Amino acid sequence: MSFSSAGTDAFREGWDTVIFRQFCTPDDEISYLVADPVSRYAAVLDPHIEAEREYIQVVHQLDLRLVYLVETHIHESHLSAAPALQIETGARLVTHSVADSACVGMRVDDGESIFVGEEYISVMATPGHSPCSLSFMWRDRVFTGHTLLSGVTGPCQRGDADAGLLFDSVRDRLFELPDEMLVYPGRVAGSRRVSSIGQERATNADLQPQMTRAQFVARKRAEASSVSVWKEGSLAANQRCKVFN
Repeated sequence: MSFSSAGTDAFREGWDTVIFRQFCTPDDEISYLVADPVSRYAAVLDPHIEAEREYIQVVHQLDLRLVYLVETHIHESHLSAAPALQIETGARLVTHSVADSACVGMRVDDGESIFVGEEYISVMATPGHSPCSLSFMWRDRVFTGHTLLSGVTGPCQRGDADAGLLFDSVRDRLFELPDEMLVYPGRVAGSRRVSSIGQERATNADLQPQMTRAQFVARKRAEASSVSVWKEGSLAANQRCKVFN
């Protein structure tokens, strides 16, 4: 199975070297690696089973130590690589405190931070797509999982989804971030893999300024009845932390 990776392994930002990598699998799911250039500690956000070997290759190539596997939510759209990577690397799985997962090593809540060496990732609760949905802020970017995509909001087809909470999470939390903050979503929308808060606030098709909460809820309900990105058994397998070879 082929997939693509994008971004720069290491680049200069001011006086610091930033280690960052974006991965996109054939099902259009996106995951990320961030690392501290001093300690060489690294975290993978939303690890995907189809990119498992690529994460390991990058860790080895850049002489990193994978310490965290950070999930924006327990996924229904793909199988997580977290259980296998936990066994291979000893990294800890990080989820929302309310996430249903059998192998969590660290539970976090809104306002807390995850320290990756000298880098830190700030936690923002953004429920709606699921009750355990989180977004993570790191430097000049926010990783939004399936809450906010590029040009649209995430789907609400799960049984535990709440379109009203999704509206609140995006409008009242994410859209309060600075315009220039980069948005790195957990799924490709169209062909876009990155956006910005300012661009989303101005052009997001699901959340134009005149859109009311009730209108948004009705829109997402209609969308959920016609479109699904569920994969049979993925949610249950990820909750059980099933390891796939």
